[in-house]
Amino acid sequence: MNPNELKAYLDNLVRQNLQISTMIWGPPGIGKSSIVSQVAQAHDLNFVDVRLSQLAPTDLRGLPVAEDGLSKWYPPEFLPRDGKGILFLDELNMAPPAMQGVAQQLILDRQVGSYVVPQGWFVWAAGNRKEDRAAVFDMPTPLANRFLHLQVEADFDSFKAYALETGFHEQILAFLAFSLDIAAQNRFTT
Repeated sequence: MNPNELKAYLDNLVRQNLQISTMIWGPPGIGKSSIVSQVAQAHDLNFVDVRLSQLAPTDLRGLPVAEDGLSKWYPPEFLPRDGKGILFLDELNMAPPAMQGVAQQLILDRQVGSYVVPQGWFVWAAGNRKEDRAAVFDMPTPLANRFLHLQVEADFDSFKAYALETGFHEQILAFLAFSLDIAAQNRFTT
């Protein structure tokens, strides 16, 4: 699907309140993260962007604190507590396997440790593909099985419409139109 189709698909998930854990795959720089943020804004939803590649497993699970002779886990403050929104695990497959393992429970069970994702929150993720030469880890099968997978490809017409709406300089669009092969492949080599 192209970026415009992705936006329409995600809009539909929100409109129908289908809280299906969704993984968005595609090359770097085509707008996966921006589209998710735009969907949240269009539906007046909170948007929490978590980069698991920048966290340790205890950062997501929380820290243990002794209470009445037991360990109680205090979840991190960046996880949503109320309201409605999108919890977005961006660059999920850049996270090392141990971190992806912790995310597995969050994605399937909508909880990790003592933290529970509030009702009204969507849990979505995005990542680049190995063929994009991104620094990614293989996604373990048990984690991959927990997602609806959406593949997004670069599409100049989608980008052009976005660029015209947001005021991109015409010379950039002219260059990209002239160099369509470079823009579509998104594979710059040295």
